[in-house]
Amino acid sequence: MKTSIVVGILAIGSLSTGMPASAQGGNGRGECRQTVDIAYYKTSPGKQDEWLALYKKWHLPIMRYQIAHGATISEKIFAAGSHSLSPSWDFAIIVVSPAPGEGKPLPLKRSALIRQLFPNIDEYVAGEKARWALTEAHWDESLVELDPNEEPFSVYAPVAGGCK
Repeated sequence: MKTSIVVGILAIGSLSTGMPASAQGGNGRGECRQTVDIAYYKTSPGKQDEWLALYKKWHLPIMRYQIAHGATISEKIFAAGSHSLSPSWDFAIIVVSPAPGEGKPLPLKRSALIRQLFPNIDEYVAGEKARWALTEAHWDESLVELDPNEEPFSVYAPVAGGCK
């Protein structure tokens, strides 16, 4: 029953937040700008601190590597400041990445980085499994910045001429 309620809430939430952005996202608007992605996590009741500890140990080092090497500009972790019915989330992680062509390539691919950061791969896998076992729901949103000086100022019209 609980799973059905969560799935229902997420479905309703996606209708109010996810679909309009998706419908407008494929028109090329914002393709030349920094990207802002928000990852939302809903965790098991009373397990938020445990989830944060696992995130800090097993995922945050990967993000810090990406920031240190210029592939990502920033990552900030937020906790919900109030209770809401929908969409219900405990943590939002906002990642800002450089505009296409402005980011630096990473010296290591993600799989090689994980093996370097966590030589005991079985321990890493167990830690990530534990974090995801505490995650009841997860969804991502991508934001496209709009420039009010751009003509036409519209979410529907693609930018003429591509990147400036």
